[in-house]
Amino acid sequence: MHQKQKTVMTLAIAAALALPLAASAQSSVTIYGKLYPQYERSSQSGATATGAAVSSLSNAAVSTPDDDTLSMESPNSRLGFRGTEKISGNLKAIFQLEMAIGVDSGSLSNPSVLFGRNTFVGLSGDFGTVKLGNMDTVYKELGDTIGFFGVSSGNFVSMSNILSKSGVGTSSSSSFHLRRTNSMIYETPEVAGFQGLFDYSLGEVPGGGVSKGSVISTGVKYEAGPVYAALAYEVHNDLFGGSKNVKSALRNSTNPLASSDDRALRLTALYKFSKQTKAEVNVARLKYEETGGAVGKFADYQKNTWSVAAEHKIGAVTLAAAYGQGSEGSCSLVGGVACSTNGLDGKMFSVGAAYSLSKRTMLYALASRINNGDSALYENLAKTDVAMGQNISTAAFGISHSF
Repeated sequence: MHQKQKTVMTLAIAAALALPLAASAQSSVTIYGKLYPQYERSSQSGATATGAAVSSLSNAAVSTPDDDTLSMESPNSRLGFRGTEKISGNLKAIFQLEMAIGVDSGSLSNPSVLFGRNTFVGLSGDFGTVKLGNMDTVYKELGDTIGFFGVSSGNFVSMSNILSKSGVGTSSSSSFHLRRTNSMIYETPEVAGFQGLFDYSLGEVPGGGVSKGSVISTGVKYEAGPVYAALAYEVHNDLFGGSKNVKSALRNSTNPLASSDDRALRLTALYKFSKQTKAEVNVARLKYEETGGAVGKFADYQKNTWSVAAEHKIGAVTLAAAYGQGSEGSCSLVGGVACSTNGLDGKMFSVGAAYSLSKRTMLYALASRINNGDSALYENLAKTDVAMGQNISTAAFGISHSF
């Protein structure tokens, strides 16, 4: 943006927000956004039959009819404001306000929350960067970086749907790919390509102590030339990602004496073969552990997940593909009661193609398939009516515009 345009934009924002011109003249403010509505066709089939044998953690299987849906979606279309103010030397204040926009309906995606996406204020300088607000965790930011032309966020092609979830139940409490409220993130200065990141989210549970409901997310990344590598680690304190997803007879989440400690460790490696071609690998270990439960209740569940992805550009056309898989894993119940994880595996394959009309506008097409094991509930739809063992096939075409 030219300096004259920036000045006009600053004056417009100052007028809109009733800011004193003297204050706005000291800072730089940008309006930005990304809109990507799409027509989407989804089908669900092959649910596990009533009475079929399933894992010890799962509810009894109930036969569910196949389903077919046509809809218009607006995954994570968004509008935001970001800005900086130079304070002294290299020290500056930074802020961002970001909201989700339902392009398909013309309304806020969540009417009760205005700036529900990454929203923060902080300081940046020689010491690094500190941000306070509502933000994606470090774990989410560092992995699964090939983003299907920038439209995978909130979309059905995202490998996070299988890479960072348990596959047992549909509660988001088991996910390691979320934005957290009440967060403080510190990012160190970059040294020889390395950078450390630390994120702490307060639980703010009344009467629960300082750690109940809190999340710690940390990692280190290396980026130089064609190489990107990152190691991320996240801990959930008393979020009960296991209990809130297993069958009700095994749950500890209503027991005041019980506690949970859920953890994920993931390694990400990306290599850029050229400006046109790049490939990525993610490998993760997820563990959900609870203590204080009665005999026969949930004790722990752990599993491995992994994904590979690649992107290739041919002129104005970009092609992308990704494959992810989650193992059945292993589990235990309090008191040594036998526990089976049969059928808790899942596989996911996504492909896409985009045609750039300009630097900011493109047409795209996407397709994805999830194959759930007989006991698994991996899903990538906005709705939550996926039945145990159902396979999900989804295809879409849309337009994306950034500004």
